[in-house]
Amino acid sequence: MKTVADHWKITNGFMVTQSILGDSCINDSSVVTSYKLQSSRQSHMSEYIERYRLEIDSSSVRDAFPEITESETPIWVGKPSFASMSDKYVLASIVLLVHFSFFFGEMLQPSEGEQHSNFLISSLFWAISNTGVTGFVLIMLIITKFNHYINFSTSGKWTTTWLIFSTFVPLFWKIMDIIEWFATIFSSNFTNPLPEWNFTWFAPLGLSSFAIMVIFTKLYQNSFNYAITDKRIHIRQSFLYFETSSHGISYQKVENLKADPTILGRILGFGNIHIVTGSGVGLQVESLGAKSGLSSEFTEDNTRRTRPLSMIFGMIAVQRNRTVMASDPADCFFGISNPMGVYRLINELMDESVGPAGTIHSGMQTN
Repeated sequence: MKTVADHWKITNGFMVTQSILGDSCINDSSVVTSYKLQSSRQSHMSEYIERYRLEIDSSSVRDAFPEITESETPIWVGKPSFASMSDKYVLASIVLLVHFSFFFGEMLQPSEGEQHSNFLISSLFWAISNTGVTGFVLIMLIITKFNHYINFSTSGKWTTTWLIFSTFVPLFWKIMDIIEWFATIFSSNFTNPLPEWNFTWFAPLGLSSFAIMVIFTKLYQNSFNYAITDKRIHIRQSFLYFETSSHGISYQKVENLKADPTILGRILGFGNIHIVTGSGVGLQVESLGAKSGLSSEFTEDNTRRTRPLSMIFGMIAVQRNRTVMASDPADCFFGISNPMGVYRLINELMDESVGPAGTIHSGMQTN
């Protein structure tokens, strides 16, 4: 009489364990089916990944990303697309339009008939001719504040610095003329090194501001580089040697992956891919609300005179924070072309590296 015996049996090219107890036989056919499906899936994934790998030059990717190890195989490389920076080009065009409005507003005065027929045009010409540099500064400050408040990709410190610089150049120029005028009254030898200010200078200043924004936007776009290998996701930044960073994320550390193309991105074919890890990479804290800007000494003053104001500004200062996926190009794949294709590529590589999502690896047990 047979006791427990383990036999190995070849079925359709796969090795299966068959346990026999006396005349009873237990054949775990589910293992064969699972193995077949996994083998077929891996074959399909390899074809998809290989298609991306053949489109790049591995040596040039390694030159651009020296942190890629010898054991890694580059699969994909990219950077933010030109269309992803369209909001910055639009903002530059708006600033150029404001400059030219004040340039033409002083030169082109409407006729008396046009003033009566079109109140809006006549009011615009009146405001430009009477407010001058002060009106220009006021409009530019409103644009700067609004751009910063809406928290778009144009709300960063570089863009805000450019807006402030473009705003106060004409004012500084005008102040230099005023200082020279006072110097002549007090018989001083001070001379303005700049030419005398007039409205015609709005045109070259607008063109210069526009050119600066376009050049810096192009440099900013090229400062971010992204790479995908068979083991890691690499994000690299190098902006004019002021901001330089590089980090790699292994697939085992990725907890969440999200493709986020905007409406404009769907039309123009670009979008963001957010890679979130357990340590918080890929996330940022966003504050909702407004700060009063008052010091703690004022808001905590309990005197009868300031208590009502403290209560009002205290309510304004209340904020709510929320954690959202980071949209900074240094923390995600920002504005890349074909985001859904790259999103699938990362998922395919994650399946090969850590296994398909939701799978449970269990071994056979015999008693």
